[in-house]
Amino acid sequence: MHDAWGVSDGYFDVDGQWYPTSDATRQRLREAIGTPTPGPPMWFVPSGEVHTLWDECHLILEDGTDMGGTDALPGDLPIGYHHLSPIAGGPVTTLVIHPRACPPIPQMWGVSAQIYALWSNNSWGIGDLADLASLARAVAEAGAGALLISPLHQPAPSAPQQDSPYYPSSRRAWNPLLIALDGPRPDGLACSPTELIQRDDVWRAKRLALEQLCANSATPTPLPTRVALWNALCDEFGPDWSSWPLELRRPDDAAIAARLRDHREFAQRAGFHQWCQQVIAEQLDHVRASGTALIGDLAVGFSPNGADAWEYQDLLALDVRIGAPPDPFNADGQEWGIPAFIPWRLRNASYEPFIATVRAALCGVDGLRIDHVMGLFRQFWVPVGSPPSEGAYVSFPAEELLAIIALEATRVGAFVIGEDLGTVGDGVREALAQRNIAGTRVLWFEPGSPATWPQNTLATVTTHDLPTIAGVLTGADGNDEQRQRLLEIDGADDLREAIDQIHAAVLASPARLRLVAVDDLCAALQRPNLPGTVGGTNWRTRLPVPVDAIRIPTFTPEHHHD
Repeated sequence: MHDAWGVSDGYFDVDGQWYPTSDATRQRLREAIGTPTPGPPMWFVPSGEVHTLWDECHLILEDGTDMGGTDALPGDLPIGYHHLSPIAGGPVTTLVIHPRACPPIPQMWGVSAQIYALWSNNSWGIGDLADLASLARAVAEAGAGALLISPLHQPAPSAPQQDSPYYPSSRRAWNPLLIALDGPRPDGLACSPTELIQRDDVWRAKRLALEQLCANSATPTPLPTRVALWNALCDEFGPDWSSWPLELRRPDDAAIAARLRDHREFAQRAGFHQWCQQVIAEQLDHVRASGTALIGDLAVGFSPNGADAWEYQDLLALDVRIGAPPDPFNADGQEWGIPAFIPWRLRNASYEPFIATVRAALCGVDGLRIDHVMGLFRQFWVPVGSPPSEGAYVSFPAEELLAIIALEATRVGAFVIGEDLGTVGDGVREALAQRNIAGTRVLWFEPGSPATWPQNTLATVTTHDLPTIAGVLTGADGNDEQRQRLLEIDGADDLREAIDQIHAAVLASPARLRLVAVDDLCAALQRPNLPGTVGGTNWRTRLPVPVDAIRIPTFTPEHHHD
């Protein structure tokens, strides 16, 4: 149960223990949410349905087509965001015609990879889109069909560069650190698996080279987006917009237009940041030319100091952070440093920020993984300064958010996967299945054989936050329970043979999409990230071998699909 603000009375953990929401937490979250007030009306209608209207309305389609006056919705309206304006007067209703489900998930197997961890003799100190293209070709040659990648989201263009791809400045723009550059690698940009990635050094060298290429480019640059404008302001005033000059702390169109007009260097910087996006789009096309289905990853949120928070600040609860309650793998709970959208304010904005984010995440990919998909239903909010144990769940309008995802995914023909690990509320998995959003099954968490896993699922051994196979089998990472889990599957003495047997078991599951981590293919000992820790080796380790030496066996598992 939850109150009028959407704050829950408490929650059951994964073991079924009840944790009530304290009065103090409830009060702080109510203050962060504010008093919910009605906004412009919205009406979500599944495609093909016919409805009689209360009053005659003027129907304007999303593309501007004027359908004239009508007293009923026809069943052949295209999917999209249309408008109903009452002829007798009154507020305009946003009419969302949406598919009932996302496109079907292909039946295939593939590989998952952290882009930054790839390396070759040509990469400049960090894995880039040329390395990804090489991996995509190898995946296709092995007979696989899919390649899941770490988030492409953009960090702030300042130092220190953010290491985590899950803590971006913006989820609506791509990371220019991933741009592949020709020519010899500058001195000091190591590509050795024994050395950690130094993103500040990489960005310093890449930015200099990219600025020179941009200055010599004959390709016209489109008008800069808000993210590019924020980047240009960040270059001048630093990565925290709350400390900028007062007139720039909000995305005021007049102030930005004046600055573009009066400050030539600012306009040039904004143009450069926008030009980088064009380069990434072209290089992503080269990755997809392999024929491998590229699957993007949508992070839960963004930094409170970055471009998205600057643009959407009026819709955010900036004094709370999203996280997760305590569970067996994180006894203290988690606080991810991410501000939360206020549900009623997001809806009153006609979900524009959510639509823009999903649309950007679907650009240049064939499928999309949504990290912590349970956040579409409810989010665990932790007041700033409080431990995660003092957080509480806040409900979200999941049905409408899922409808938008189905609409945007259908437009580009992309399938969708939900990462539904951890504490999952009642009805979540059923709602995802109705929308044809695949769930996730991870070997570490599943007691039964992979042969018993459901079909509408992404099946894998591990994730970016969990140990590798080699790390568990050798004792370098993981625990005895995970090691015993693997020993139940393989009986091999050789590490490589054991990894192959474990992969074969997962790839033979009924799941439509089955992925093996490139870290496991390389017998990497170290996981990409250790949850609950900051800095150190997190998101900074390379694979043990270069991308052209990654061994991708040709798996031919037997399946029993419908």
